[in-house]
Amino acid sequence: MTTNKKSTIKAVFWDIDGTLIDSEELHYQVIADWCGDYGYPLKKEDNDALLGKSMAEKWEILSAKYPLSSDESTFKGECASRYCDAVTRDLERGELTSIFRSVAKTSISQVCVSNGDMVVVNANLKVLELSDLVVFNISGDDVKKGKPDPEPYLAAAARLGVQPADCLVVEDSLVGVAAGVAAGMTVVAWPEEAGLKDSYLNADYFVTCTEEFPAHLLNI
Repeated sequence: MTTNKKSTIKAVFWDIDGTLIDSEELHYQVIADWCGDYGYPLKKEDNDALLGKSMAEKWEILSAKYPLSSDESTFKGECASRYCDAVTRDLERGELTSIFRSVAKTSISQVCVSNGDMVVVNANLKVLELSDLVVFNISGDDVKKGKPDPEPYLAAAARLGVQPADCLVVEDSLVGVAAGVAAGMTVVAWPEEAGLKDSYLNADYFVTCTEEFPAHLLNI
């Protein structure tokens, strides 16, 4: 759905995994390998429940299903280390990072807002060479409730000192879109699978290519 909201955008809040970088399969493989090392190979269908979740939430789901001989801290630390060692620039979603770099040339502030751990957030931005283009980042470490709760996006707006209505959110997942909508922000849904449009009707914009992105809101 496309709306006619006026251009009052002062900040763009970017999701990372699945949005700026096609990392969902790598995250799955990292967790699958970790679970396998502990004697419980992850099933592909298990990943459906993990998509978009924070590492704490993933641990809660997995530890409830499998008797893993570990703890949350070890799970998070070891998975983060494996991910950081494996992530590469070729996973970049170039159309979106190109817009990111265009926005960086304006006076609009940019913040990355992720359910992931901060070490993974930093690794992603480093490999994409975007680290210097954000004001700060919000990770799953910074909030009590991750997406789809609006807390991460509201925390970003509060820290930046802007009103939610003046913020644009760019997301790929239903979980992230729900968080942005609940936060009262203008939401752009840009999943990799264009055929999912009917699932994103609560987003203000559904985008499948650069030409459909609401650049007029950002004066780019």
